[in-house]
Amino acid sequence: MQTNASSGRAGSSPQPRQVTSNKTGRPQMHALQSLDALAVNIRCSRGQEICSPSRPADYWYRVVSGSARRCVIRSDGRRQIVDLLLPADFFGFSERNEYDSTVEAVVEGTIVASYPRKRAEMMADADPQLARELRQVAYKALARSRAHLLILGRITAREKVGAFLLELVERFSGGATDTIMLPISRYDIADCLALSVETVCRSLTELKQRGVIALSGTRCVRIIDRQALEEGDRDSDASSFARRKPASSDHGNNSADAKPVGSLAGRQLRHNCQANGFRQLTGT
Repeated sequence: MQTNASSGRAGSSPQPRQVTSNKTGRPQMHALQSLDALAVNIRCSRGQEICSPSRPADYWYRVVSGSARRCVIRSDGRRQIVDLLLPADFFGFSERNEYDSTVEAVVEGTIVASYPRKRAEMMADADPQLARELRQVAYKALARSRAHLLILGRITAREKVGAFLLELVERFSGGATDTIMLPISRYDIADCLALSVETVCRSLTELKQRGVIALSGTRCVRIIDRQALEEGDRDSDASSFARRKPASSDHGNNSADAKPVGSLAGRQLRHNCQANGFRQLTGT
């Protein structure tokens, strides 16, 4: 039975209902289908909290339609989005008795299927095939985290935004299309990439001006030059490096006679300079 978590009747026990496609009426294919008999669909409003660290980790979840964001609050009080959850993504797995992060619905009418954790674990203990499927689901969640870390590891903001767009294209269509509808706002993208919203907007504008992407409205993005997004700012970094002038030598010394910084003589020279400066400051 499909329920709304914000308007469920007290004392009522929602009955599981098989998820069907809106277009065909046939069951949607997804992982862990053998657990469908346990699933209860929950319809969420925009921004509604699905799980949080203050709640016991009694359920696993799967996004049926819409999208959700998994986030944590950093020590400085700012929000960090650590995972973007799209249809068919599972979440809610925790090694502890409580959830380790907060998950919120992004789109109005987002539907998630909830699975009682203890009953699902009992079924997995008795069914090796289900246990293997659970491992695959966990591996996919780890792969999403790894991809997110690689995006955060990009050097410039424009590279991060470009890599984020490529990752969305891959997740939505497996790279079969170059046009996507951004499932989250620019504010959410900023919290996802650890950037300011102004930096995200500026990066999208720069990519558009360079002819790498095309924007239609605030959410529709079409990738024009995929290779440029993949390479990031590599070419511009190489050009700026080539334009740099060699550093001038100090005290009239010829650069050819300069001691390599990493050599033993270079390290000894640097130590002597530091020692002389210290004696001048202390008067010793």
